[in-house]
Amino acid sequence: MYRASLKFRAKIVILIAIGVLLPALGGAIDLELPGGISLKYGKLERSSEITKIFQTHQILPGHQYYYSGWGSVPYAIIAIDSQYKLRKGLWKKTEATVPMLRNWVREMDMIYGYPPYGSRILDHQGQQMGIWYSSKQWTTIIIEEENEIAVFAPEAPGFRGGK
Repeated sequence: MYRASLKFRAKIVILIAIGVLLPALGGAIDLELPGGISLKYGKLERSSEITKIFQTHQILPGHQYYYSGWGSVPYAIIAIDSQYKLRKGLWKKTEATVPMLRNWVREMDMIYGYPPYGSRILDHQGQQMGIWYSSKQWTTIIIEEENEIAVFAPEAPGFRGGK
């Protein structure tokens, strides 16, 4: 009985590793697990085009903007296509304006230790769901039922000290 318990625990550890670590390493995956459990993970794909969109303060039509972080300088900014619904509680919703984006992008570039850049937020099939701008290059993206998604907010980036 003890040996069976160890095997069960080992399987659980493997499932957790697959479900949490693989998406964090940048792979878009769609897993079917025993018991009818389906896990769909998206990924970030770095893009100089998306970086330019943020650096030129363009606001994408048909997208809802969100930010993550404390104070007046976000850790990350995302814009999610309106056909998707972002899970509540992970990001702060905002009405994007050109002056706001200009200020945030400038401050993020000056303060954080690594320059921010843009990425595409892709689903498990490689379809774009939104865009990301941050010094952090990875996150976990979960595709849920009825076009609801969860994009985990990044931890605080390192600081440069600013001027």
